[in-house]
Amino acid sequence: MIEMRKNIRQSLSTMLCLNILVVVVLVFSLSLGFLYWQSRNIIREEAIDEASHVLDNTALRVKGYMLEIETATHNILWLVNFHYHDKDSLLNYTHRIVANHPNTNGCSITMEPDFFPGDKYGFSAYSVRLEKNSGSEKDSVSTVREAEYNYYDKVWYKVPRQKRTACWVDPFDDYNDGTLSSPDMIASYCVPINDQQGKFIGVISTDLSLKKLTETITAEHPYEHSYFMMLGADGHYFVHPDTTKLLKQTIFTGTDPRDHTDIVALGYEMTNGRTGHMEVKLDGKSNIVLYRPLEGTEWSVALVCPSNELLRGYNRLNYILLPLLVIGLLLLAIGCYRIVKHFIQPLGLLAVELRQIGHGDYEKPLPLSQRTDLIGQLQNSFCQMRRSISQHIKDAELTKQKTEQRTAELEQATQLARQASEQKTHFMQDMSHQIRTPLNIVHGFSQILRDDSEAMSEDDKKQIAETMYVHTNAFDYMVSKLLTASLIESHQSISTDDIVSCSELAREAFDSTSGLIAHTAEMFLDCRVPDEFSVKTNRHHLLIVLTELLFNALHFTTEGSVTMRVEIVDDNLLFIIEDTGPGIPPDKVDFVFEKFTKIDMFTEGLGLGLFLCRRVVQLMGGSLTLDTQYTGGCRFMLQLPL
Repeated sequence: MIEMRKNIRQSLSTMLCLNILVVVVLVFSLSLGFLYWQSRNIIREEAIDEASHVLDNTALRVKGYMLEIETATHNILWLVNFHYHDKDSLLNYTHRIVANHPNTNGCSITMEPDFFPGDKYGFSAYSVRLEKNSGSEKDSVSTVREAEYNYYDKVWYKVPRQKRTACWVDPFDDYNDGTLSSPDMIASYCVPINDQQGKFIGVISTDLSLKKLTETITAEHPYEHSYFMMLGADGHYFVHPDTTKLLKQTIFTGTDPRDHTDIVALGYEMTNGRTGHMEVKLDGKSNIVLYRPLEGTEWSVALVCPSNELLRGYNRLNYILLPLLVIGLLLLAIGCYRIVKHFIQPLGLLAVELRQIGHGDYEKPLPLSQRTDLIGQLQNSFCQMRRSISQHIKDAELTKQKTEQRTAELEQATQLARQASEQKTHFMQDMSHQIRTPLNIVHGFSQILRDDSEAMSEDDKKQIAETMYVHTNAFDYMVSKLLTASLIESHQSISTDDIVSCSELAREAFDSTSGLIAHTAEMFLDCRVPDEFSVKTNRHHLLIVLTELLFNALHFTTEGSVTMRVEIVDDNLLFIIEDTGPGIPPDKVDFVFEKFTKIDMFTEGLGLGLFLCRRVVQLMGGSLTLDTQYTGGCRFMLQLPL
C-alpha cells in the first residue's frame, strides 16, 4: 500500500489525472444537481400553466352558457316592457326563450301582487324544458300560468327586487309540489321589470340547470384524478364530485382553522373573487388548486390537481439520473486520460505545429510554457518565432484588405453618384411633368373663360372653376412639399410644445383630405380616445403628415374604403391609416420611405411624401412604419410617445 502511494506521487500523469478528475466530478455534480432542481421547477410551472389553461377554458365555456342566458333575457326584456299588461304575451315570451335557447332550463315572468286587477296573489308565466329519455326525441317545452303559491319569498324574486338590478342567484331547489317545476337544482339569472315611470313591477328569471353547469365544468380533465369544484359567495359547494356536499356544505364545514389553514386560506381566496393557485392538503393528500372567479357572478371555480400527477414528468427524471451519472463519470474519466496524455506529450504537439507551419497555417496560437527544462525553452522559442511570422503575415493581409476596402468604397461612391445623378434627372423630369400638367390645364381654362365666357352656361363656368381650383391646389401641394423637404433637411429637431386634441386633429385631417381630392372610396374615422384627450406635439407638422397619408390612401384606392383609427397602445398614441387599395409590392417595401421613390413611375407625385412623413415623425420623437403583415391593401402606423 505504501509502495503504491509512492508510485502515484512520483507519477506526474497519475497525479494530474486524479486532481483533474476530482475537480471535474465536483463541478459536474453541482451542475447536474442544479439542472435537476431547475428542471423540477420548470416541469411544475409548465404543468400549472397547462392546468391553468384548462381552468380558463372551462370558465369561458361556463361564461358562454351564462352569457347566452343573459343575452336571451335582455333581448326579451324590451318586448315585456311594451306588453306587460297582456298575460298571453308574457306566456308566449317565456316559451320563446326556452324553445329558442337549448341551454336554458326554464323561464318565468312574475308580476307584483295586484298588478293585474283581481289577481291578489299576482301572476306568474312559467315555461320549463321537459327532457325526453330517448335520444331520437326532442325536448318539449311546457308553458303554464303558475299555481298560486308564495313565490314572492323565493330567492329568484327577492334578490332582484331588493337590488333593483340584474344578477345571478345561487343555485336552489325550485321544486314545488303540485306545480309545474324543474326536478333539477337550478341557477337563475334574474332581471327586474320596471314600468315607464321606473316603478318595479316584476321579475324575469331564466334558469340554468345545475346538472348542465356541472357537465360543462367537468367536461375536461388535465390529469387522471383531477376534478373541478365551484363555490358560491358564502363558500357553498355548487359543483363537487361528492354530491352530498352540494348546497349543504361549505368549504369551511368541518374545517379546523388551526389544523387546516391552507383550506381556510383557499376558501377566503375563492369567496373574495381572487385568481391564483396554491398548494392545499385535501383528504390527506397534497394538491395544487387553481382558482378563478366567474365574471359577472359572485361564484368561483377551482381545478384540483394531485401534486404527484402534476409532477409525474419530474419524477421520471429519477430513472434517467442514475444512468446519466454513470455515463457522465465514464466520459469524465476518458477526458481526464486524454488531457493527461496531451499534457505529457509536448514534443508531439510541437511536431504537429511544425507540420502546420509547413502547410502555411500561421494563425493557431501556441501557449507559452512555464517549464524551465529543455522542452519548455524549445516551446517558448517556437512560440516567439511563430508570433513574429504571424504578425508579418497579418500586416501584409491588413494592407491588402485596406486597399481592397478603399477600392470597394470608391466603386460604391461612384455607383451612388451615378444613381444620384440618374435620380436627380428622373426627379427633374417628373417634377416638370407634374407642374406642367396643372399649369397647362389652368392656362387653357383661363383662356376659355377670357374668350368665350359670355357663351358659356353657369354650370360650365362652375365646372371649369372647380377644375382650376383642384389643379391649383395640386400645384400648391407640390410646391409646399418641395419647400417642406428643403426645410426638414436643414432641421435636427422639431418643436413639440403644442397641446393638441387628438380627436380634433384627426377630424381636421380627415375633413380636409376628403375635400382635397376627388375620390370614390368610402372614408371612415374610428377615434378610440376621448374627445378631451390631448398630447404634446407639433400640431402643424402632425396635421401635414396625417393629411399626406390620407391623401395617398385616397389616391391609390379606387374601390373599397380608407380608414383612420386613433388609439392608445402601451403608453403610445397610435394613428393607423389603412386602405383596401392595391398595396405595395414586396420588392418595393424596403425603399418606400426613400427620397424620390415612386411605386409606379406613371402615377402623379414627386416621390417625397412618405420620406417627409417619416422624417417629420422622427424629428417629433415618434416612428412611422409600414405594416407588412396587412394584406388587404396598405396600413401605415404612426406612433408618438405619450
